[in-house]
Amino acid sequence: MKKIICTLGVIFLLSVITYADEERYTIQGKITDQVTGIPLGGANILIVELRRGTASNRSGEYSIERIPEGTYTLRVQYVGYATYELTVNVPDDVFDATDITLESTPIKVDEVIVTASPLGSPLGYQAAQSFSLEELQKRSASSFGEMLNWEPGVAMRSFGSAPARPVIRGFDGDRILILENGERTGDISEVTADNVITVEPLSANRVEVVRGPASLLYGSSALGGVVNIFTEDVPDIWSRGMSGTLALSGASMNRSGTGFGRFTYGGSSWAATGRLSIRDAGNIRTPEGELPDTDIINITGNVGTAFRNENLSGGLSLGAFDMTYGIPEKIDDPDESVEIRLNRYNLQGNANWNRRGFFDNIELRFNSSSYSHKEVEIEREPGSVDEDVELDITQYSVSSTLTLRHRGTGILERGAVGVYGYLRDVTVGGDEALTPDSRSNFLALFLFEEVHVSDLVHLQFGSRVELQDIDIRENELFPGLNERRTTTTFSGAFGINFRFSGSFEVGSQFARSHRAPLVDELYSDGAHLATGAYEIGDPDLKNEIGHGVDIFVRYKSDRLRAEVAGFYNNIDNYILLRPTGDIHQGTGLPVFMYKADDAMLMGSELSFEALLTSDIRVRSSLDYVRGDRRYGESRDLPLPFIPPFRGSLDIHYEKPAWWAGIVTRYAATQNRVAPGEETTDGYILFGLEGGYKFDGSGRHTLSIRIDNLFDTKYRDHLSRIEDRNFPMPGRDVNVTYRWTF
Repeated sequence: MKKIICTLGVIFLLSVITYADEERYTIQGKITDQVTGIPLGGANILIVELRRGTASNRSGEYSIERIPEGTYTLRVQYVGYATYELTVNVPDDVFDATDITLESTPIKVDEVIVTASPLGSPLGYQAAQSFSLEELQKRSASSFGEMLNWEPGVAMRSFGSAPARPVIRGFDGDRILILENGERTGDISEVTADNVITVEPLSANRVEVVRGPASLLYGSSALGGVVNIFTEDVPDIWSRGMSGTLALSGASMNRSGTGFGRFTYGGSSWAATGRLSIRDAGNIRTPEGELPDTDIINITGNVGTAFRNENLSGGLSLGAFDMTYGIPEKIDDPDESVEIRLNRYNLQGNANWNRRGFFDNIELRFNSSSYSHKEVEIEREPGSVDEDVELDITQYSVSSTLTLRHRGTGILERGAVGVYGYLRDVTVGGDEALTPDSRSNFLALFLFEEVHVSDLVHLQFGSRVELQDIDIRENELFPGLNERRTTTTFSGAFGINFRFSGSFEVGSQFARSHRAPLVDELYSDGAHLATGAYEIGDPDLKNEIGHGVDIFVRYKSDRLRAEVAGFYNNIDNYILLRPTGDIHQGTGLPVFMYKADDAMLMGSELSFEALLTSDIRVRSSLDYVRGDRRYGESRDLPLPFIPPFRGSLDIHYEKPAWWAGIVTRYAATQNRVAPGEETTDGYILFGLEGGYKFDGSGRHTLSIRIDNLFDTKYRDHLSRIEDRNFPMPGRDVNVTYRWTF
């Protein structure tokens, strides 16, 4: 591990030294509102061809230096304004200030989901969406599961606030890949419901969600979709001098308070940044009382540096994440509790090289992590407290992707080839260690191409070959177990996009995807506190192989945006944790076994957003998922933990300086349940939200949200809390203030 990190660091530093260059020309100017003339600080200004840019300062001024001679597209983006593009000839146009005015637009109509394609194309082939910094502030919560819940096709697996995790189209756990700046986070949030995503929600400046298989780009664990969390730990856009963000957030439901600060100092060709956040939350309060053992204490920090010159940009960052949180597993016994204590240290970096030749852009990303996780059982007696470490996991991992993008040639409009590597070493201990130790190696080659058939029709296709090698090693509770599992998998995708006009678009993707079984699914043999079960794995499990189709129809204009999406997936060897009906004699826990069955998941999503008047905006969505087994005697039996039919309706009144709205959430009764799974009743939730911008550019923003306004008692079908008598959180008042300077 140390050799890999050192090697990457040496390569990175040599690249900086080799390709650093002298300053050439400078494009500079000012960004303002077209109507009011107010300076727009924080606007993103990008030179598209060079993939270089900056951000305007508080006075709206910007400057991009070291630009070689040529003709470029200058793209300006700012939340709430239409994207502006300008052709600039260098050096002819650089001697006068390039001042730009932006036009306010009610509905965001242009976005590029980089997680869905390595080409940065605005064309879509499967359903995807993005969330800006302003949108994330309005959703402020303790976890990304809570923040993204109720988006079309996105539900939440809950086990308290801390470990809440997104569920996409009924896919959960290891079938949904969580990325940090395009690479794996290095935690174990995908394994079971008690584990957290080790990224602080307030540190995200953008989140992208891809609904549907993305194995072509990201390999195993992307069978159901991807959530990509972008931070500014290695900034790619900055302005000269000091800039940053300070944020405070609080919630009444769990008496939580969070403080966050990020500071960036930028020069003409380099920047340094640092951030720190502290989160402290008590137990969740429900309409039936307090839910024990759901408290959170979290401290996270990061320092980073970035550089840019004529052709090369990139940077490095070092981060730390420390969290302690409770798990509501022993809620029936006030003298016993379960607590998880974890920390993660990670080194991440990237380098992006623009060059002449067939491969005109080369990008390297990596994320290396050291992760420690302890599940502690606490027993309290008069005058004493006894703590036992039931599960102790240490994991070291490195995830890295090298992508070579090539210019158009022949019928190929744009394309990319790449190499991906992932190394993971896991040591398991504790009184109730579930699995043996393991070392996993993944190596993949992928190809991605886009074909311009006509202005109406575009095609996209690609393939990925991945070699997976898992070395199973003995530990104290699994003596004598030494096995090796090596497989080669293939993923492929073909997409077609019809863009009938600037407003109407149809996209579809046909994909073959895969997922390798987790070590837990293969070799578990022990009691698991988080699930309240004795789990037994099956070493004969095979890779899950999915074949599916996604299709969407999208219409967008300045006042209306609507999208209908549908999907159908057949999955061979779909792995389930099934009850056996037996009770383990040593622990008294019910016995569950991992078994595979063929499965089918299908469903649809509808989203609608309209500006009824110049001030009133309506947003609505519906989603539905059906999951069934499709083999033998179990054919047509429902899969477990499938979200019910859901809908939402938001009505907002918006002015340039403030907004206010009413939100409604609806979930139907879920009575299509797996054997041994309980049904859940339907419910309707109401809420209020609003906010105020203290200045025209939105540098000081206060947002207020009231969830579950009437303190409704309800039960979410995806809740993993064993005691079904405990409902979900009650009324919650959430307040977030952010200052961007």
